[in-house]
Amino acid sequence: MKNATLYYLLGASLLSASSCTKDADPGVELPSVPCALTSSYAKPIADLEGLIRFDQVLQQYVVWRAIPGTYDSVDIGVVCGDLPSYLKTAGTKVRFSGIYRGQGQPAPSSPAGTTYYYLELSKIATL
Repeated sequence: MKNATLYYLLGASLLSASSCTKDADPGVELPSVPCALTSSYAKPIADLEGLIRFDQVLQQYVVWRAIPGTYDSVDIGVVCGDLPSYLKTAGTKVRFSGIYRGQGQPAPSSPAGTTYYYLELSKIATL
């Protein structure tokens, strides 16, 4: 009887110790890769939420962010430098900080309300 109780307690402790919990991603500090330095527009951003998407026109991954309070306005950050490889999956939710640069021009084939910026990332983390 003692052995059965001991095995029960051992099994219960193993199950509780191995329970799945997802730790928050602390984020990656990225070296600043400047681009569009001749642009007069620079907007610092901090702790915004967005999605990683693959832009078919540009043939690269971008950070897509819906503007809160609107139904059709989207900012698309074309990442300066290279996005970390573990983030190169369309649909990944991220929190990011950095600087939007450029004139904020829509791409010729983009829907109304879509604005493209160069994005100098200083920090990015999965949600």
